Amino acid sequence: MRLASTRFTSIDGTAVAVTVTSAEEAKAALKELRHKKRELKFLRSALVRRQKTLRAKQGKGRRANSLFWKLIAGVGSVFSWVIDLLTLSRAERRARNPSEIDKELRRTDEILHNIEGCILQIEGKLLAQG
Repeated sequence: MRLASTRFTSIDGTAVAVTVTSAEEAKAALKELRHKKRELKFLRSALVRRQKTLRAKQGKGRRANSLFWKLIAGVGSVFSWVIDLLTLSRAERRARNPSEIDKELRRTDEILHNIEGCILQIEGKLLAQG
């Protein structure tokens, strides 16, 4: 998933930097940061869902007993495939192991934490200016 571009905020690795010169730019930067936070939370939820399905597939040791349950499982896998096709890019659809997804989740959590820190700093500066 490609994230939206920003004017005042730059994210390099997990470091988040904001460059503003006035209170108006700071308010716009706050909006950007909040939007970026929502984007990353959406990406994180997709990663968690992907990790959960991979772990469930790895843990399955037994197959469905009856034809009915096999049919239900087949229909469920078709729905899962369609949802993955619509929501994930080609690179994300490639088989990833849970440890790679876990690393990406930790990276996303660190970026979210840094964004929250930037939001607090900017709000503090705006309150101090009054």
